[in-house]
Amino acid sequence: MTAGWPGLASAQESGPLPQSAQQRVVTTTRLVTVFSELETEWLQGVQQKDSAALERFLDQDFQELSPNVAAPVPREEWQQRALTQELRSFRLRQMAVRSLNEETAVASFVLSESVQSGGALHERNSFVVDVRTRRNGHWFCTGRYVSPVSGVGQSAVGDVKPNGKH
Repeated sequence: MTAGWPGLASAQESGPLPQSAQQRVVTTTRLVTVFSELETEWLQGVQQKDSAALERFLDQDFQELSPNVAAPVPREEWQQRALTQELRSFRLRQMAVRSLNEETAVASFVLSESVQSGGALHERNSFVVDVRTRRNGHWFCTGRYVSPVSGVGQSAVGDVKPNGKH
């Protein structure tokens, strides 16, 4: 027994963990489920060029920020751009949600998109952070931060969540 906490043995003294304890079980939180559904519905609205659907997700003060654009993109400009592109497919990965309080949450995820533009199909991967506020029981996106990422392919296996060991 090691000194320190009575009744607790060190990992060396207790031996290796059984194989079943070494496997990590990933569970989806309620907020991850809710926000994954919201993001999917939002992107389906973009795919279907449904401006009414986008109205349900965007706050009046919505803006998008990106390191590739000098100034924040206001809601009207973002919506016009979103509705003129041809979003062929999308995939959300690595969704994480942090509730700051009852009315504010931050969702982050990797978004992979296939967009038809200028006669060619373009694949793009972005790390997205959405700030959402809840009013009257509905979550509205007030701000979106988008940064392109490389090395994220469609063939990526599973979602990898940071564990602080890498």
